[in-house]
Amino acid sequence: MSSHIAESTDPASRYFTIPDFVSMCPFTLRVNPHYAPHAKLSYEWLDSFGVHPNTKHRDAFQAMDFGLLTAMCYPDADEARFRVLCDYINALFAFDDLTDEGSLRKDGEGTRRASDIVMNALCSPKTYKTSFKVGNVFASFWGRALELGGSPGTQRRFLDTTDLYVRAVHEQVVNRAKDKMLGVDEFIALRRDTGALKMCFAMGEFAMKLNIPDEVLEHPSIKIMEDCANDVVVLSNDVYSYNIEQAQGDTMNIIEASMRDKGLDLQGAVDFAGQLVRERIDRFVATKKALPSWGDKVDAQVQVYLCVCEDWMIGGFHWSLGSTRYFGAHAEAVRSTLRVKILPKQDPRGQDEIPGLE
Repeated sequence: MSSHIAESTDPASRYFTIPDFVSMCPFTLRVNPHYAPHAKLSYEWLDSFGVHPNTKHRDAFQAMDFGLLTAMCYPDADEARFRVLCDYINALFAFDDLTDEGSLRKDGEGTRRASDIVMNALCSPKTYKTSFKVGNVFASFWGRALELGGSPGTQRRFLDTTDLYVRAVHEQVVNRAKDKMLGVDEFIALRRDTGALKMCFAMGEFAMKLNIPDEVLEHPSIKIMEDCANDVVVLSNDVYSYNIEQAQGDTMNIIEASMRDKGLDLQGAVDFAGQLVRERIDRFVATKKALPSWGDKVDAQVQVYLCVCEDWMIGGFHWSLGSTRYFGAHAEAVRSTLRVKILPKQDPRGQDEIPGLE
């Protein structure tokens, strides 16, 4: 199905304005002091697996500066754990690019095989070997994470949420292949898993060496705050990434869902997404003020965990506006004006052939 962007000779209609998410957000941006040199070392580590099909792809991937995203979203991680987190984020985006932009974007069976390999690699990181290079990447970072240590709950939540992620990604790929369109509520429910934030929050537990009881993390107030933070990151990401996605013909986005489901034009849908983000931020803040107590020791850990959620919100905003991933050479101009020129149609930028999934 085609995008809802109508062709027009009016120059103004070829632009849209993104919400000022940074101004909506009461949290403070911080950057991990170990950003340099570990971001560069992590790119070299990823490159050693041969995941990039060519030099152009490698250079473009590294220019997106996922190390800076890691530093903004895990600013308090110690040096050893920060390095593993850099590797994790690079691995996550390497997998994401295959299913969003590469040959797996409409290949349900290939995505299922890739997902099975990733889960097998995480379950047996020291012994599992595969010709699927990204699978070996996942085994490498997770094996080192286990060596550094994490509570049994943290390890279980990471594996469980990764399983949710790969299952949701497979569902999205199948939907894309069938041109199946979701309504706004159904889309958001799926997006909470395709966005991988549940995994990222579990890795925040790892980052901060937390050991929070299961019954605390399963408390309704914590779940509300996790969902709010998740929605803030993924829905704002949909706004930031919309231009490149519509150019590549991808309709798996809150903007497209809102235009279809609510009869909005492009700017109306972007503003609607901004409203959803603002509502989630406000609810997160209000819920945090009304949290029950589980005792001083647990309460302190809960506050650290919720800080991870806050760092992901504010860090995601700043990185998205500054990275070349969504706005290319125009990132500085977009950050200054919040005005985006709609791109013409183009081919997906991911790789076409993926060894190891035959």
